[in-house]
Amino acid sequence: MRATGMRAASALTKRIKWTALGVLTLGLAAAGAAEMAQKMAPATTPLTATATILDEQGQNQGTATFRQAGTAVAVTVEARGLTPGQHGMHVHDTRLCQPGIDPAVNKPVPFGAAGPHFDPGMSHNHDSPTAGNKYGHAGDLPMLTVGADGVGRASFMSDKISLTGMDGILNRSLIIHEKPDDYKSDPSGMSGARVRCGTIVRGDVTTRDYPLPGVRTFPEGVAYDTKKDVLYTGSAATGSIYTVNPTSGAVNLFSEGGSLGRSSALGLKVDSQSRVWVAGGAAGTVSVLRPDGFPVAILETPKSPNPYINDLAPAADGSVYVTDSTRPIIFRVSPDLKLSAWLDLGNTPIKYGPGINLNGILATPDGRYLLTMQLNTGDLWRIDLKTKAVKKVMGGLTRGDGILLNPTDPRTLYVARNAVGVVSKVALSADSGTGTLVAEEPLKGLRYPATLTAVGGDVVVTQSQLDKLQGGTPETPFRLTRFKAF
Repeated sequence: MRATGMRAASALTKRIKWTALGVLTLGLAAAGAAEMAQKMAPATTPLTATATILDEQGQNQGTATFRQAGTAVAVTVEARGLTPGQHGMHVHDTRLCQPGIDPAVNKPVPFGAAGPHFDPGMSHNHDSPTAGNKYGHAGDLPMLTVGADGVGRASFMSDKISLTGMDGILNRSLIIHEKPDDYKSDPSGMSGARVRCGTIVRGDVTTRDYPLPGVRTFPEGVAYDTKKDVLYTGSAATGSIYTVNPTSGAVNLFSEGGSLGRSSALGLKVDSQSRVWVAGGAAGTVSVLRPDGFPVAILETPKSPNPYINDLAPAADGSVYVTDSTRPIIFRVSPDLKLSAWLDLGNTPIKYGPGINLNGILATPDGRYLLTMQLNTGDLWRIDLKTKAVKKVMGGLTRGDGILLNPTDPRTLYVARNAVGVVSKVALSADSGTGTLVAEEPLKGLRYPATLTAVGGDVVVTQSQLDKLQGGTPETPFRLTRFKAF
């Protein structure tokens, strides 16, 4: 049941106009401006995507195209073999145009695996194509009108969706229903069965996925051992750590979660001895594992009601620096595996606030600085390893998580921006003291990218789906995604 106040607030966000060509343009008024600020205009050539529209037998029945146009997306749809009249049309949460369980009837239905309507604003409410995403699903689109020949066509602009950012629809699905949409009844406007489905894909970028086992893997950390030619990734939910062969994609269990109290594996790093370092999250621990997975040490940080050991940075002198996302301290593990509080951040420009603070961290190759990302502010910081002086490099990296320097170009920094669904490229000055955002790459659709590592000239990023860790249904298999450094 909708509250009257919610409906009134929704109405304030609506603005519909018809262009001279009869194309419906969907706009946000001032109440939706905050949503639009989360979307990112393309840096160069506008992003484009397509969806091949399939029927229940998997036959091609049309095409949809999507083109980023500033903060909106231009959409065209043509679908065949439908009954004349109007049909509800929505973007659904997953990429899977396969049968799946409909929770309303608890039985398999065509295209049920596409999941519920895409709802990044967490509105939990079906509404019109002009409602702000706080009030209705972002996936609520205009209807498809089908002529007597069984062909449906639609052309419109929507600023509820994007090909990048928090409202990104890449690697999700476009669903056409059998009936009209009443734009008010939850969950899908009484629009009936799902009769067509197409996965929204970007064709101008090449990636490779490494599927991972398990239904609660939630891969947060990733690291690469150049000596052994092996990737490591760790589960935020279970603490298990896996190896992945970067050539074959073969996955093996390296260290089972729960061993020696490790219930979570966040940031991972590999040192010069091929030892694997593991940030233990809320356990407040740093684990060091031998190349065979046997524990070398479990280092405990000082007792606290709210620890959150997030990431680690091996430095040139053999030390490892560690971020705590809730306690304003950077820890240091010496080469002889002694842990100490290295820097009290309370006396620096870095100010801790609610949520996740410092997380991703790395040491520059010249041994002079640490770079670290503050997720809740979007600020990137530089810390002098000799003087401990702190300098803000740049801001604006909303939801910045893990960071990675290009191994062949230390002036290029990559930032995984989890909820924003992109990897950002930052050009650093020679002393890493300033930075400029130069590109933002959603690849083929990232699901909460958390950390990155380099494999030769490529980058591997985790699709952690940590937004589904406490609720919701994650897409499986979980995966790492590899792409050419850009």
